[in-house]
Order: sequence, then structure tokens, then C-alpha cells
Amino acid sequence: MSADQVLGRRDDVTAVRGTERAVAALTWALDARADDPSRAYRVTADGPWGTSEGRGYDLVDALDRVRRALEGAGWLLAVNAARPDVAQSGMLRDSGSTRAYLLREGRRGRREEMVNLFDDAPADAVTTLDAQQAAHRRWLDSL
Repeated sequence: MSADQVLGRRDDVTAVRGTERAVAALTWALDARADDPSRAYRVTADGPWGTSEGRGYDLVDALDRVRRALEGAGWLLAVNAARPDVAQSGMLRDSGSTRAYLLREGRRGRREEMVNLFDDAPADAVTTLDAQQAAHRRWLDSL
């Protein structure tokens, strides 16, 4: 972990499994010395499931890998990155940004409506990765 540059950490993330709620910790980091750039970003989630880690080419890719693992145990993270109406543009992803667009059907994302990927989202506003990807395709089709 000494090569990691910690970009952010939260110890108060809500995790949801049905009606069950738990507190989780999220850490997101960049390994500037990663041999494989497709694994340069790391997200770690600690909670009642233990520790889940994802590595990817950007923060969303790494977080999506964590989310997929947690979904296997029935858990969702109540953060903006798990909302069906939130997505990053390619430029934001490439830059390593934690910002993302709040999407509205029929119109492009607007800078003034951006949110932070790791900020709290209402527990009833988050969904699975597959459902989020389907919502993103519907939004694209609405443009």
C-alpha cells in the first residue's frame, strides 16, 4: 500500500441489504507505480461482508468491481455512483475525477448538476450495476 496515493476515504457510508442497514468504510486510491495501468485505481469497501477490493483503469471501474462483489452478497452502497441517474463522461473518467453528471431524460448532463461519486445517496435511490447500466442506455436513447 505504500505506493498508493489515497485520494479519499469515508468511514460513514450506508450499505443496504433489503431493509438491513450497516455502516461501511470506503477508500479510493491511485497506485502511481502500478505495472498495469488497467489496475492503477483501487477502491476498498469494509463492512459486514468483510473487505472487498476492486482495481480498475479509473475510479468508476474499480468501484464497479467492488459493487459487483457486494451485490453477490445482496449489499448495495448508498453513494451517488450507485444511482441509476448518475454517470461520468469519458473525459471525467480519464481524468480520475470523482465528479459525475446527474442525468435527466432527454437532455445532456449539465455541469451545474454534477455530484460527487462517493457522496451519500438515499438508500432507496441506489440500484444494482446491471440496472444502472440499463438506465444509462435508456438515457442515451432519449437524447
